[in-house]
Amino acid sequence: MTLNDLASLGSFVSGVAVLVSLVFLYFQLRQVTQQIQQAERNQQAGIRQGRTNRLVDIVLAGADPSLANAAHKAMAGDDSLTETELYQFRSYARAQFYHAEDSFYQHQNGLLTEEAFDTFIASWRGLMAMPGFRVQWRRNRASFQGDFRSYMDKLLATTSPIAGGNDLEAWKAETRAEKAAAQTAQK
Repeated sequence: MTLNDLASLGSFVSGVAVLVSLVFLYFQLRQVTQQIQQAERNQQAGIRQGRTNRLVDIVLAGADPSLANAAHKAMAGDDSLTETELYQFRSYARAQFYHAEDSFYQHQNGLLTEEAFDTFIASWRGLMAMPGFRVQWRRNRASFQGDFRSYMDKLLATTSPIAGGNDLEAWKAETRAEKAAAQTAQK
């Protein structure tokens, strides 16, 4: 075997080694990509869980009898609202606004899906239709900046206000209708 043959063989072996290295690198990159995608999914799940926990806490706080009464009166614009009830509602509304701000910026930064954001907006349209939330946003808007404040202002402007009605009577009427439908279906 000549020196030239050995050089050719060495060149061939190094070429095969480079090819094997490239194949190995390809599989490593695929694995890293999969790990990154899984980390992103885990991050999304953590963000969703955090939002859910925060919202559940707000909803449960609103179910406390004294706050529920204050919120009901304030959202409806009831003239019998007391100073204490107004303070309770302001605190409750402020928690809602902070939650909304965080959700808005999470969506803007690509951390909240369109579907979740659409659900968020639908619920806020309902809140912004209530006289008390409309007033409270106007009173609190200076505490918020930038795109969020502009978005909420637009949401307020494009949401028609509703008069505070008797939700209990509406609920009772709807449940009576459901019971009647169930009785008709059983016959």
